[in-house]
Amino acid sequence: MVEHPRTALQRVPPDPVQFQVILGSLLGDGRFVGLPGQRRLRIAHRTERRDYVFWKYERLGMFSAGAPEDCEGGLVAFETVIHPLFDDLARIFANPFARHDVIERLLRPLGLAVWLSDLGRLELRASEFLPAQRQLALAS
Repeated sequence: MVEHPRTALQRVPPDPVQFQVILGSLLGDGRFVGLPGQRRLRIAHRTERRDYVFWKYERLGMFSAGAPEDCEGGLVAFETVIHPLFDDLARIFANPFARHDVIERLLRPLGLAVWLSDLGRLELRASEFLPAQRQLALAS
């Protein structure tokens, strides 16, 4: 019996870049959609930030369920596929004060940059990263 690719994808962990985009998005404007066992991440920003939404979409690659689309309220949004990682992260994020130590240990410079970009505190322009900066963004 052949397994559906989206089901098989649930066994594939995100790479370090994908994980930091996910984590930074959850600290910023991202939110969980779905019940336990069916959770996915929804990413939505104002239409003026379309390039940023597509940047996230491209980074998440195979974990994106579909291309970003225009939505009500002047938003551009997309969702990820269902993945067990989101259940694990939902437990960490369930109490905004209880697990800050875990989040701090997981967060790298790229995740922080995504978080601050979501909040509008900085503009993330990955095309301007030098190779050494890309490596530094993922450093422990």
